Amino acid sequence: MKRLLYPAMVILFGLFSFTLLFFLLQLSGNLNPLTKFSNKNAVNSRTEEFDQSLSRLNSLGKLEDYCDSLYTVQSKSNGEGHYEEKFTNIVSSVIRKRFYHGYSYYGFNSNYLALLFSKISKDGYSAIVIPNDILKHSFAACSQQSIVMMEVLKAKNFKTRKISFSGKKSGGHFCFEVFYNQSWHFYDPNMEPDVAVLSSYNRPGIAFLADHPVILTKAYKQYPQNEILDIFPTYTYGAVNVFPAPRAIAFQKATKFLSNTLWFFFLIAFLLVRRTYKRIASKKYVWNSRIYFPQSETGTASSPYPGFAAPGS
Repeated sequence: MKRLLYPAMVILFGLFSFTLLFFLLQLSGNLNPLTKFSNKNAVNSRTEEFDQSLSRLNSLGKLEDYCDSLYTVQSKSNGEGHYEEKFTNIVSSVIRKRFYHGYSYYGFNSNYLALLFSKISKDGYSAIVIPNDILKHSFAACSQQSIVMMEVLKAKNFKTRKISFSGKKSGGHFCFEVFYNQSWHFYDPNMEPDVAVLSSYNRPGIAFLADHPVILTKAYKQYPQNEILDIFPTYTYGAVNVFPAPRAIAFQKATKFLSNTLWFFFLIAFLLVRRTYKRIASKKYVWNSRIYFPQSETGTASSPYPGFAAPGS
């Protein structure tokens, strides 16, 4: 037992030191020298409705309040009818301007465990899905922009469902639909289809657009037709009002918590093992005729059995 406890102490102290160092570096934010090993920030490489001033909307609460204020202003001038449709279109417009395209990832200054795990597996594990953390970045991918918008709408009790695409040549894509006015309506804040085109057909669902390729390619006229026709007919629906990445968000919440606290658990484990090791090491026994005699308080061995002499007596 004692032989096992000592290497366990060494290992636990090493893990404590390692995780404490990473935690302290994480607290240093962008001053963390390890951030150079994080995924590079995305660059705005295509024409988009990006407005840098909206970066101040760095939480779901701020984003929702801002959209509410825009709806209030719009209602005063245009009336309050068709709340769900108007509010959804406002949120869509804001999201299109809030982000430019590019994956946002956790780094050594935010969730080092998720990043380390992704380094030994695949980058997807550090691609952010927690909405409030996505909003800390000016850029977000299709799934991330959709996640943020869906969460704002779900907070207003709107029904939403994700839509996944898997083009054979052009790769995957992620959008969603919102239910209002007794039907589903398609939204894609990342690739930013022409709002006027979609509105002229009452903002239809993806099934309608896939069945009408002329309308679909007209809405996405800024992209090559072969790319649009490769991606969008492959749509599949997700469940209604279910977070689109349940395993990913559970993993990221757990690693984010442990990135801040793992050092503490290793410290407690080290102290417990050390206490056990010291307790065992302090027990000294004297052997005589297959019987152990604990030392007395004076330091001399004494026999608890009458007439049986302890060694050295």
